[in-house]
Amino acid sequence: MAGNGRPTRGHTRRLIRRLESAGVPIDSSISAAMQSVDVGEFTDYELEPFWHDRPLVFLETSRGGVKTISAPHMIATMLHHLELSPGQEVLILGAKGGYIAALVAHIVGPEGGVVVVDPSREVVDHVRDRLSSVAETHTVRVRKMRQLTHCPPQLPDPLDRVLVTGSLHELPEWLESRMSDGGFAVAPIGGRFSQHLVKRERAGENSLDTDLGGVLFGPVDIAETEPEPLTAQTLAELLREAAILGDEIDLFTEGISQQLNDLSIALEQLPHDLGPLPQPHELEEEPPWALDSDMWMDEVHPVVDLLTAEMDWLAEVWHILITLLDVRLMQPGRPDSDDDEESVGGFGRHGDLVP
Repeated sequence: MAGNGRPTRGHTRRLIRRLESAGVPIDSSISAAMQSVDVGEFTDYELEPFWHDRPLVFLETSRGGVKTISAPHMIATMLHHLELSPGQEVLILGAKGGYIAALVAHIVGPEGGVVVVDPSREVVDHVRDRLSSVAETHTVRVRKMRQLTHCPPQLPDPLDRVLVTGSLHELPEWLESRMSDGGFAVAPIGGRFSQHLVKRERAGENSLDTDLGGVLFGPVDIAETEPEPLTAQTLAELLREAAILGDEIDLFTEGISQQLNDLSIALEQLPHDLGPLPQPHELEEEPPWALDSDMWMDEVHPVVDLLTAEMDWLAEVWHILITLLDVRLMQPGRPDSDDDEESVGGFGRHGDLVP
């Protein structure tokens, strides 16, 4: 291993061989790009997770927000589905540290162009700095966007390819309208805890969706990764996402799924100014959904009252809900010798999931 976990070409070649052996599609252009672009240029954090096919942190905010470079298997998968070729104009929504933009620039070449857009000033400043050497030989631009629903300034028009690297409920209208005829976007579409990687192709005035499989991405905006107190609205979203995941794997009966959705609606209908739920001291280090019903009986809060009224059925599925929301990450490219307790059986915590 290079000092401080810095990469060597040998690390990258071995990683690519493991990914290929696991069936991850990597053509010659993707392989050449991954071997030419040093991931260590895009983060100051230790690179060990990357070599074990896990997401790699590139930025943390003072308020606890975290953004990562995706696990290598997911990067290769997204690049494969983008079907890149020299000369294309590519938009990347969500920076991923600038690493994916550098890979795309390598593939589309100096005659193509890459624009990275992100709503965070901290992320934009980081990416501009890390892409400065790439921008000397390739057309790479970084734009800060005011918010996801507003088009950032000076975008190429039309766009041949769009890659979204964070979860969205739906593609923004401004983005779809700029895709070229025959161009397409690859994006994780869905909720906070469950999405599908979708390829949306523009065909005249119509669009055609192809479902590329279930995935789990964090949000585009780093501000949305900052820890937040548990409120009626966030709990409603957690329960709704758990119901969706449970339905997809036939874990719940139709009755339980309906009860979860009804409870989500009831939580959303509570006043929005209630404030966060009281957090029992024993659970301060636990995820916000890891609640033990016995610890809430003495608390006075409308949400607690609502949960208590549903405990006759909710208590039976609560630990299933926690398990569903504690998603594990597949690591097809990890070394066989990896005995990290958090990656037993090829799975680890946090990041992008390909089932």
